[in-house]
Amino acid sequence: MIGVNRTTVQAQLLRGRVREAVVIAAARAVSVEPVVALSSFDEYNDLHRGMRPPLPVEILSQVTLTDASVELLRRRNATYGDAIAAVHIWEDPPQPDGLRTWIDAVDPGHIRRELAERLGIAPPNLSAQITANKMRPRHLVEAARIASTSLTSGLAVGNVITLQEAGWPDGARAHALTHLSDVALNDLVQARLAAAQRGARRLAADSAEARRIEETLG
Repeated sequence: MIGVNRTTVQAQLLRGRVREAVVIAAARAVSVEPVVALSSFDEYNDLHRGMRPPLPVEILSQVTLTDASVELLRRRNATYGDAIAAVHIWEDPPQPDGLRTWIDAVDPGHIRRELAERLGIAPPNLSAQITANKMRPRHLVEAARIASTSLTSGLAVGNVITLQEAGWPDGARAHALTHLSDVALNDLVQARLAAAQRGARRLAADSAEARRIEETLG
């Protein structure tokens, strides 16, 4: 029912460490809000109290290149834009580079340094997690706490819970996009293009390195 076998759950219970994914899956199975279920654990006891509507910058951080491009085209050419909008699908997190864009959006100026210090991990290791688009649930909550935003937003961005479960209004991203000025929309498209280019270059470099190693090993 919850996607985890009984042996795994029993082992986690014996260690006193039930994974967040198990708690969330069990909560969904019995129609309990995942945020409420997580809040019953000491580590997350302020999660439900700390749930607030997302900031506008958080919402825009989860707008993809495709999302922004569809809106841009709609404004430039209503005929083409409406045709594309009819088949456009809003994809839930994790978004490509979505963790980095969220961290950057809520950063009060020192979030990476302070988060690394609080978690007791080296800054390069934290940067690697952000680049890989993977952070532990409690780390996501701690990042939100430092940023003084909703404690559930990071969990949604990290695909631990859904946007709806995190308290994001339905259609929030579409609403935020349509209310951007033309200049702001162009800036957003440019930022997403730059991120896509960085990702493409990183992938190309990794592929080249893999080929080099393969050739070296014969």
